[in-house]
Amino acid sequence: MLKTILKIAFRNFKAHFKTAFVLILGISIPSMLIVGGLSINDSIKNWVVSSFSKNFGPADAYVENRRNNIFMKFSLDEQIVSSIASHEKVKKILPVSETVGRIMYEDKSADCLIIGVYPEDLKNFVDKQLDLFSGEVIISRSLANLLKISLGVEVVVNVGAGEKKFTVTHIGEDGFLNFRGENLHYLGTIFVHIDDFAGPGGFPTRIYLNLNGKLEEHSTIVEDLRKISNVRAVAMKFQLLNSPANRALGYVTIAFSGFSILASFILVYLFAKSFAEERSSTMVILRTLGMKTIHIMAAFFIEGLAYLLVAGIFGGFFGILLARYLLEKFIETVKILNVSFVPSFEGFSLHVTFPTVLLGIFAGLVVPMLIFLRKIWQITNKPPVQMFEVQVENLQSLTFKKAIRMVGLSLICLGILTILFIGKFQIFGILSLAVGLTLIFLNPIVSLLIGVFLTCLISYLPPSQNVGGWEILQRGAAFYISAWLIFAYAIFLARRFLSKFVGKASVSSFIALSYVERNWKNSFIIASMFSLIVFVMTLVITVHSNVQRFVKQRMENGLFGYDFIVIRNPLKLIFSKSEIEICNGILSYSRVYVAEFENDLIVFVDENFLKQALVPFETDPRWREKLLEPGKAIVGYLQKNDLPTGKTVSGRVRSPFRIGGTSSVELEVVDVFDMRQLLVPTKYVASTKSLPKEVRPIPVLLAKIDPENVSQIKSFYSKLFDFPIHVKEELNKLFSGIDLLVQTAVVLLYFGLISGFSAIAFHSLRSVVVRRRLTGTLMAVGMSSYNISLAFILENIVIASIGILVGSFAGYFESRNVLRLIFELFGSGEFSFPLKNFVLLIIAIYTFMIIAVSLPVVLTKKSPAEALRAPD
Repeated sequence: MLKTILKIAFRNFKAHFKTAFVLILGISIPSMLIVGGLSINDSIKNWVVSSFSKNFGPADAYVENRRNNIFMKFSLDEQIVSSIASHEKVKKILPVSETVGRIMYEDKSADCLIIGVYPEDLKNFVDKQLDLFSGEVIISRSLANLLKISLGVEVVVNVGAGEKKFTVTHIGEDGFLNFRGENLHYLGTIFVHIDDFAGPGGFPTRIYLNLNGKLEEHSTIVEDLRKISNVRAVAMKFQLLNSPANRALGYVTIAFSGFSILASFILVYLFAKSFAEERSSTMVILRTLGMKTIHIMAAFFIEGLAYLLVAGIFGGFFGILLARYLLEKFIETVKILNVSFVPSFEGFSLHVTFPTVLLGIFAGLVVPMLIFLRKIWQITNKPPVQMFEVQVENLQSLTFKKAIRMVGLSLICLGILTILFIGKFQIFGILSLAVGLTLIFLNPIVSLLIGVFLTCLISYLPPSQNVGGWEILQRGAAFYISAWLIFAYAIFLARRFLSKFVGKASVSSFIALSYVERNWKNSFIIASMFSLIVFVMTLVITVHSNVQRFVKQRMENGLFGYDFIVIRNPLKLIFSKSEIEICNGILSYSRVYVAEFENDLIVFVDENFLKQALVPFETDPRWREKLLEPGKAIVGYLQKNDLPTGKTVSGRVRSPFRIGGTSSVELEVVDVFDMRQLLVPTKYVASTKSLPKEVRPIPVLLAKIDPENVSQIKSFYSKLFDFPIHVKEELNKLFSGIDLLVQTAVVLLYFGLISGFSAIAFHSLRSVVVRRRLTGTLMAVGMSSYNISLAFILENIVIASIGILVGSFAGYFESRNVLRLIFELFGSGEFSFPLKNFVLLIIAIYTFMIIAVSLPVVLTKKSPAEALRAPD
């Protein structure tokens, strides 16, 4: 019997493979996207593991003073050092003092980690023979390659207290000598003799540890050290390997691909439904011949499984290519954005494991296999007589209407209860009411009116004070459902219109609309695929375009009218309170000082700022004159109830990094402003005349410069170890990076469209095969093959067009709604629909769709006698 089952399954697979091949691409999408996402995670994990030997060596963990931060370092007590060194699980220790500094060689420079050590300690820790005298430096290979540094050259190092020259005597090829920080976020490290170390704090400010035991045990060892010595202890390797961030990129890729995966599952359902219906006659014959139901089900399930396995293998292969593409885009984005707190991904490459590919293929096929199994079980458990019945999707049957109205009544009850008792899901309750009423009446006009009413209601319904993800999702669902309510009955209305004017109307159009109405379930399934993807695509391109345009408009004149910013390196404030130098080439400038006032930011501005600055919230310029007096301030608010209640505000002013002293001040409120109008989170603004002398704020220089001098001025301040920012240059980087991310996201959505194209092509092909006799009859009575082909093409274009209309309509209103919420957060902004990008998207979709449905044009060009023969 097994031989018979396999023979039936593979004979059918071979006979119908050409018909089903068009589906392979669409059904392979879930496996491809999941393999791609998991392969990204594999690549990151492999890169992290390889970094243990390339960048960590014996350094498994570190301990440091609990009070340490990025700017202030405090030394560890000798007793603590001895206690840690004598711990049974600690093999070796390396006491160091470290800080962040800048290395310069010729015309190149880079920020890096600077570690001060005793040479003997370093030699014992890395177990290598090396010397490190005063005036010499060991530089990591990654940093040497970046700056093109070789042995024997002189480099300049600056840690904020001044520049000092060193000679490179050794280049750390791998291990700890090629250290790049505990999170691999530094470009590299330089090692100096402790006598040359000029960073803050004493010695040692940190101890690196080489631990006994397996990597999995490091976390327990570190926890024990933390309790015994009361220090901050981190198992670097263990933490880096098990960080959720290592898996986040792959999982985010899979999550964002959810709509494309869902579209592919809809395609699988359509295929399984068609598959089961086409095999009905074969099943009846096998049942009549005495074959058991379970054996028939096994035979057809194996056939369906064969299609899925081919699709899975296809998806696994292209998933690897997808992972390579996504990784390239990700690394390119990181380089453009130049984000300092994420790894620099040196030596990062694609790494794929066979178990991951298998897991991705299986995960992508689980739901399709369950769908196939369910459809086959449904059809094989019917009596043979019912298998021969023609399945007609009848919306007018009493049983169908009764069932639908019961569902509608339940939704109305659910909606009322939700509105009355769960205020958080009020929109969901309104949506349930709308759908329930539609199902009870089942009338095109009622559906249209409810859809229009729901769209208007949600559009003008004000958002709650604390808008969250649930509210945005509810609004999106409401717009999507209302779009379906408006357009779902368009076919019925169009066909009825044509039926009254059939003599004047196109016969091809009438036939196409008739079949769309008759096969309403398949039509809805295919249209829903297109609507989901077009909905998300419209949302993505519209929100991205508007946010980009909004930021460009707000930053058109730079920040407060200045196009160049210099931020003082906070490390310099540790040693002294100093001002930012003025570089040649600066046309005009203002000095501002950033401090903290009762846990909120306060900015002290000079007289130049009050005279020259372009302030977006300004309605009355008199506040500028008032601020010139000591003890005056203007106060920002986010909402009207945040306005200051009194005429004065009082509190302590101190450095944001707790450097220097603090001072209690009382400021008179002379005006208020809407904080949403600013792109910087500042609540208080006062004059420099109100700045207490004992406080060390962060100096900031706002300047106007000639664009031709940007590189020269940036180089000047970089050499001073400050942080220069050219506003337009950084915005261009930001927008370029975001553009890459959006392009990548849209590429993932295109895979959903591929499923849609596969579905529409499959539906077109099966329609031609199933209706071959009808085609022959129409040709015999004089209808041309051109008109018949046109009817098939119009039928499928109408189905897809409904989905595109629904997706576009819902996407437009949802993006408008989301942007209204965003603009309210910033206090201003106007919605603009990116018509050009949208039109290009729709043209591309229709171009590929027309190609996909043009196959019937060839298949229907047969003689009437040939077309009248029984279908395959």
